[in-house]
Amino acid sequence: MVETLNELAQLRNTRFGRPWPRHGLKLLYWFANECISFENNNMLSECDPAEGDFGFHYFENRHNQYGNKLLPETNFHYYVIGNLNSPGAEELPNYVSEDDNTDEHDSNTDRIIVSLDEDWFDQVYVTQHNNRSNYDPHATYRISRGLLMIIRRMSLEDLLQEMGYYAHTQPVINYRAATVSSSDSSANESVIQLDDDTPAQNNSNNIPATWGLWETLCTIL
Repeated sequence: MVETLNELAQLRNTRFGRPWPRHGLKLLYWFANECISFENNNMLSECDPAEGDFGFHYFENRHNQYGNKLLPETNFHYYVIGNLNSPGAEELPNYVSEDDNTDEHDSNTDRIIVSLDEDWFDQVYVTQHNNRSNYDPHATYRISRGLLMIIRRMSLEDLLQEMGYYAHTQPVINYRAATVSSSDSSANESVIQLDDDTPAQNNSNNIPATWGLWETLCTIL
């Protein structure tokens, strides 16, 4: 089962999109504010994943060699976004893609996957590569409607500081996430095969690291 994240603290504990210059947190902020709106209890799509908006493309949630899938079975199509080399990704705002010219910390590794019911998002997930050919099932989480609404009420800088985004810039050795204990947490040790979604290869770039407002609350990578 894929764990569901309902609070900022749970998102912070996963280390999704961290540290700088990874773009997943910025991508999630953009998605929550620009690509989705809320109508009653539904999540309305303000972009068109099926048409390739912003670099969205079809995600085949296929079985791996052990018979496992990254995401639950559904009657809806899955679409993935986040590869800054995908056609259409240039439509993303500059704050999402501004650090795509560096390979440091696998800066192009983060993705959002959605299941789409015509004009409505059924589910929203975040995930990341564990190498250039596979997604990491242990770093894959469902983002709840409530958490998306919390993110919408924040500024981008407040979100990044709350997550401790700028605080640690040492090399990332192990992408396996530390998660809040949950009955939905996956015990699956297998690797999930990607489709055609490959991270960028870019030149290095450096900026000074700054301490986030909430860094004293964060776990060091």
